[in-house]
Amino acid sequence: MYRKGVNLSDLREELQISSKTTAKFKKKEPISLLVIGRICAYLNVSIEKVVNFEFHE
Repeated sequence: MYRKGVNLSDLREELQISSKTTAKFKKKEPISLLVIGRICAYLNVSIEKVVNFEFHE
């Protein structure tokens, strides 16, 4: 987002993402794959640029 000059407020407005989802994004909590897909399409990047998967036992 930073490289594209886009902030979270821009994404929320352009993609009509809920405030609950943006709060999860800020807290690095899980968000739906549908939202991730919309973000990737909007930023024109692959999912690897957006997603970080951490496995906890």
